Amino acid sequence: MSQSLRLILASRSPRRAALLRQAGYRFKQTDPPYIDPPQPLPNINPEDLALELSRKKAISMRALILPCHVILSADTICIDADGRPVGQPANRKQARQTIRRFIDAPHDVITAATLLDKTGDKSIELLDRAQVLIGTLNDDQLEGYLDTEQWRGKAGGYNLFDRQADGWPISVQGDPTTVVGLPMDQLQPALHRLGILPD
Repeated sequence: MSQSLRLILASRSPRRAALLRQAGYRFKQTDPPYIDPPQPLPNINPEDLALELSRKKAISMRALILPCHVILSADTICIDADGRPVGQPANRKQARQTIRRFIDAPHDVITAATLLDKTGDKSIELLDRAQVLIGTLNDDQLEGYLDTEQWRGKAGGYNLFDRQADGWPISVQGDPTTVVGLPMDQLQPALHRLGILPD
């Protein structure tokens, strides 16, 4: 078996899958049985919450995989300028409100990732934070984006690479892949330690 084929991505996210493919990894992708809440709960440290949700997704996969596999799960949470956690918008109104909160006000993005090796019960947990600034958008830009419904299923209601490609004034301090959903700068050395190598 290819070392990369041992990797199971426990996430429905096409953006996380794309990051792994671009880095040269081969893997199987599946939904974890554990479904996290669409909006993070208030009054919980967002870093602890992201780690907890990522861990629960990985653990929920353990009974469903072969011993030779390594599970990769992740969770991403946005933090607005007032320190409030922001999850995935449930509807268009929430998406509009969320993105307007981010315009001209830097927000943080936290991504936690869990690697679980069922054979040896080895676990590696990763956590990274990046800061994003969305510049001024006019109403036509925002409403046009909302019309596409691309905000659905995304922490904070947007995907960094898609919005940059569409010409939004958006900049990042830190690892851009953390904003997209997998902290690849940390993840690739961790995968190497578990014997998962890109092809």
